[in-house]
Amino acid sequence: MLASFLLGACAAPQAERSANPGPTLPLIPAASPTASPPSTEAAPAVARIDGHPVLARDLDAYQARSGLARAEALDDLIDLTLLRAAASDNGISLAPGALAPEARAAAELAVARKLALDVPPNAHVLLVNHAWVKDVKAKKAQAAQRAAIDRLRQLVAAGDTIPSGYPKLGISGTAWHIGDHEEYPYDVVPAEAHDLPPGGLSPVVPGDGGLHLFQIIDHKQVLPDASVVRGALCPRLRQGKNIEIIDAH
Repeated sequence: MLASFLLGACAAPQAERSANPGPTLPLIPAASPTASPPSTEAAPAVARIDGHPVLARDLDAYQARSGLARAEALDDLIDLTLLRAAASDNGISLAPGALAPEARAAAELAVARKLALDVPPNAHVLLVNHAWVKDVKAKKAQAAQRAAIDRLRQLVAAGDTIPSGYPKLGISGTAWHIGDHEEYPYDVVPAEAHDLPPGGLSPVVPGDGGLHLFQIIDHKQVLPDASVVRGALCPRLRQGKNIEIIDAH
């Protein structure tokens, strides 16, 4: 006996595996008031979206690719089908076949922004090499630390990196932190450094209980958390859709 009901909740976020891509996921066309749903006698359906079938063979392939349980795989396949349709409607191009997790997250974000949904902005992150030497109380030691980090800056300006230049100072101790390819939010890096281009070298910057030196490697835009975007997008894509589950077992 067919069990029919409207799915109102978004599928739990799952990463779709990109290895060994299976058949192209079907795009669900807009429902036509005069069109009849295609015959599925030769290709049984496991669900229908506004009367259009989600085929068992596509679910089989998606379940094998994703590793999800049958019902979860069907729920996620429905969300992917709706995503592809919404992307097409909004002029967003998606490659056919399996979507890598990063490609799916980018598509979901693009569609969510086209639909003016409330999703977080991209985060601006800096990739840096970083030297920090902690303040000490003794004036003589402070002067030595300042001289050492100034010398480190000279070495980096001449072609070293902060990690390769530091050993040339011939100093040791727990007062120093040397960071190699660290990531920091844009607003955490001091103003003297955070707008420098890749390859830029900051002045020695006092702050946070010590002296800092930054060598900028790259500026990165980090997408918002995919689960947050999906949580806002999926209910919107399902809104007003008649989603009938025929067999999720």
